[in-house]
Amino acid sequence: MDYTLDSNVQDYQKRIRDFVNTHIIPVELKPDAYDEGENIADKYFLPLREKARAEGLWCLQMPKERGGAGLDTVGMAACYEEMGRSIFGPVVFNSAAPDDGNMFVLERVGTPAQKERWLQPIVDGKVRSALAMTEPAPGSGSDPLGMMLTKAEKSGDKWVVHGHKWFITGAGVAQHFILLARTSDHPRKGLTAFMFDRDDPGWELV
Repeated sequence: MDYTLDSNVQDYQKRIRDFVNTHIIPVELKPDAYDEGENIADKYFLPLREKARAEGLWCLQMPKERGGAGLDTVGMAACYEEMGRSIFGPVVFNSAAPDDGNMFVLERVGTPAQKERWLQPIVDGKVRSALAMTEPAPGSGSDPLGMMLTKAEKSGDKWVVHGHKWFITGAGVAQHFILLARTSDHPRKGLTAFMFDRDDPGWELV
């Protein structure tokens, strides 16, 4: 079996490595590069993100028609390794969780309308996102299907969600949320993912 990466992926590897070494790692040494959550401060993050986009290193995991590079799993594994050499690397290239996983989910299962409304703004870097799954004990943690306490009930043509989520990565800056809630007692299909916007009424971040 040949484990050699193709020349296109090797080119991305080198360009990402050079970008991380030249532009991102030096930022880690600056005391003011960290915000209150120990993430990269916007005054460094936003210019670096635009530079990565300008150099064609933006959101490589997404299809070309969405503004990515269409790299496959093997190609992205090699690129993630290079990005991960800096704690700020993945987010600068728009390849960091939770946005990364949320983009994959929406690209794979979303309808065309859902992709346009919820996915494309994340790909474009216009909004951040979060996955609202984890709950206080004894609720959902490592076993969301078996332990999920948040429930959603149909009311007319809408759904009403009741529950409490916590430790949601990125919730403080997210505009788009994917929320998991129990909609039936089916042993395998009892959970449903709901999309909602930070500005939607009926919920609060505490």
